[in-house]
Amino acid sequence: MTRRDSSSTEEPHPPLPVVLDGAQLTVDQLTALAREPIVIEPDPAALDHTRRSWETAVRIAERQPIYGRTTGVGGNRDTSVSDGVDQDLRLLRSHATGSGPSLPDHVVRAAMIIRVNQILNGGSGLHPDIVTALIAAVAADEQPTVHARGAIGTGDLSAFSEIALGLMGEAPLRDGRFVSRWTAHQGDALPLISTNAMTVALAASATDSVANWLEHSLIVGVLSLLATRSSVEPFAARVQAARRHLGQEEVAGRVRELLAGHRVQAARVQDSYGFRALPQILGATWQALQRLRGTLAIEMNSSSENPLISVEDDAVFHNGNFHGMPIALAVDEAKLALSSAALLSQCRLANLSDPVVTGLRPFLADGPAGSSGTMLLEYTTSAAIAEIRMAAAPGSLGHTVISRGTEDHASFASQAATQLTDILAQSRIVLACELISAVRALGQQNHELDTTTELGAYLDRARRCLDPRTTDRPLSDDLKAAVKFLEQMPNPEKDVTR
Repeated sequence: MTRRDSSSTEEPHPPLPVVLDGAQLTVDQLTALAREPIVIEPDPAALDHTRRSWETAVRIAERQPIYGRTTGVGGNRDTSVSDGVDQDLRLLRSHATGSGPSLPDHVVRAAMIIRVNQILNGGSGLHPDIVTALIAAVAADEQPTVHARGAIGTGDLSAFSEIALGLMGEAPLRDGRFVSRWTAHQGDALPLISTNAMTVALAASATDSVANWLEHSLIVGVLSLLATRSSVEPFAARVQAARRHLGQEEVAGRVRELLAGHRVQAARVQDSYGFRALPQILGATWQALQRLRGTLAIEMNSSSENPLISVEDDAVFHNGNFHGMPIALAVDEAKLALSSAALLSQCRLANLSDPVVTGLRPFLADGPAGSSGTMLLEYTTSAAIAEIRMAAAPGSLGHTVISRGTEDHASFASQAATQLTDILAQSRIVLACELISAVRALGQQNHELDTTTELGAYLDRARRCLDPRTTDRPLSDDLKAAVKFLEQMPNPEKDVTR
């Protein structure tokens, strides 16, 4: 993906259009593009390849059967169809059958951008005017209404059928308008919806937020380390060099960077795993996230359609590239990794509640003897962890046989992507409980940090969003504020999530 250069020297410059070529889109770029309506242009060579792919498909269909173009689909694969574009319209209308809540605009926009890029990869056989229609809709903020449920990890059929009806003006957009941007051509329906672009969009959106959560988790963990008087030995460079797993060294290095200039006095010879194994667990989680991002990048720049139209071979290949198992397995790994990182936060919360560890009162209470302090935060985290545990079950273990037995395996990648967002939401609650406790403990210890340092500035921002009162009171508002704080960048002046 590139931005087209402009020779104009006049001010102000109009936004430069983003050029998609079907081969170079990254997860970071997608996340940035999908935040709001944006002008996109197809690379001329890629668009020409798309046109030749369509011409090839039309030509081949005249001499041999092509699934979904001259036949029915699924269990109707052996049924010949000869009523032209009417079959395509019936297919789109019947498959636009989603359920559940509507997906957020940035996810739908991301999916449409991904689909443009995939089509420009040149294997779909779609008429190139679908590219024009999709990029026009993205630029004009014409958001089709797309339901969150309906896919099983073998193509986002219902989601892209709903997008197609929105583009044709047959279904209302999110704002209630009917806008016609596209007219289907014979053979367009199946290749348009034969994609996992919506699932990829969901997962890509989640990875950006998970990366943000991981950086918060690391910083909050360091605050807890100070509050619990824990040792810095586990983060020594020598320790990481003895076991050179990618991610582990980077996490330990970040801890040393955050602690630079701050005095740390250990109270024990060694600490619980919540601190001692932080580099190993967060490092492994970070690597799982990077593997997921790599898988998504491949999907965004691939031809995942069945059948595949090859311009070079003047041939059609019926195949299984639509199957989402690579996505499902990568998302499932990220789910399990994030779940373990959230459990580590719960471990540190237990340490913060223990007077032997902090030197403070049980549950960081303040007031008459027997005050409960932060006691209920342990209940809150336990409830959240229970939700995480259920969502962490691998989506890829699902199984179904549908369409008269012709489709006898599914990856359930879309369910896995939804579960990842669910785990992230609960992980924010868990980390919010630790943040509240760490801030309170440091305050009770009169532990002041230099606000000109990254760690001190973070603590200062966290303190300003939380209620400073430490007497027994409801902590629900603190939780809400802490979760909102964790949704933001951990350091507004420095993007450290990559």
